[in-house]
Amino acid sequence: MWSEVSAIEGQERRLGATSPQAIESAYHAHYPALVRRLTVIVGDPHEAEDLAQTAFERALEALDRFDGGDVRGWLYTIGIRLAINESRRRRRLQEFLSRMEPDLAFIDVDPDLWKALQTLDRRTRAAIVLSVLDGYRYQEISDMLDVPAGTVGSWITRGKAQLRAALEEREP
Repeated sequence: MWSEVSAIEGQERRLGATSPQAIESAYHAHYPALVRRLTVIVGDPHEAEDLAQTAFERALEALDRFDGGDVRGWLYTIGIRLAINESRRRRRLQEFLSRMEPDLAFIDVDPDLWKALQTLDRRTRAAIVLSVLDGYRYQEISDMLDVPAGTVGSWITRGKAQLRAALEEREP
């Protein structure tokens, strides 16, 4: 295995470490190991695959800044930084969601709606509460939750559809 990696790294140097062909050969050589390392960091193999793919995308975007040194180290640095940033983003989201307290007047007004809201995942519930009850716009919510505005829109659209379906089931 190590001899294969050494041969590929030698090929990367011959091609020029900043060529798309070098990145492609680095992908084949380093992707599986990068996914394994990221899985250890984030604890989810599917998320690790997404992060590894993003790391290679970022590497392609930053080819002009690569100094031609250790390709594997460069890719691992990009991937690990992405994983750490993702962990921080999730921690901030969880802290924000844990501070949200239910509006008890809202529970008294429509307990079925409150019960249906509790079936939604926390992110979707937070986005709906911030939008519908608190009047925030999608962009403001996206800034609060550190996700794209389109993601907020998707959460709210799907969440409202789930709420509609749950509340229609209760109707005789």
